[in-house]
Amino acid sequence: MKGKNVAFLFSGRGSLLNSVINGINKSKTDSILKLVITNNTSINHDRFGDYNFHIIDHKQYDCRTNFEKEIINLLEINNIELIVLGGFRRIFTPTFVDKYGNMTINTHPSILPAFPGDHAQKKAIEAGVKITGATIHFINNEVDQGPIINQDIVRINTNTQESELKEKIIKVEEKIIANAVSDFLNGYLVIEGHKVINLRGSNE
Repeated sequence: MKGKNVAFLFSGRGSLLNSVINGINKSKTDSILKLVITNNTSINHDRFGDYNFHIIDHKQYDCRTNFEKEIINLLEINNIELIVLGGFRRIFTPTFVDKYGNMTINTHPSILPAFPGDHAQKKAIEAGVKITGATIHFINNEVDQGPIINQDIVRINTNTQESELKEKIIKVEEKIIANAVSDFLNGYLVIEGHKVINLRGSNE
């Protein structure tokens, strides 16, 4: 199958980058990681020296639209066909979502629709839930409410600390991101209304 150009966007450490690469390698395609973007100005450049890496500081723009224009310019120059958000803490405008929503997947550290937005791990502990986890979904115009591709769970006990929970959820995110990237590149993911149908089983 013809490969696609993939972009990875993040705001933190970029710790899920290897999972995106694993997903690309797992796919039955000639896809490549063509672009890496962060808005984290304190990131260590050396970690990303092997990639087409760009820092775009959102604080330098007077509005989201102008910030997005810089991102869109890079997406278009590099002919990006899949965008993976790994802890990218910026909300996109409807214009961006209309153009790229069906090719943009985001990971979130909870079992959505529970605990959307920031501090999902802390919210889960404070709510006293026994199960949380990670969700990967397409984006839409509602924060963390897009069509769900996959989810996996992490259990919480009475002694679980927020830092411990974050690390456990990252391990789950690593797995479901790799699978979602591979499935997208293989053409297995179909959006029907607000649901995602995975055709992988019928193609193996």
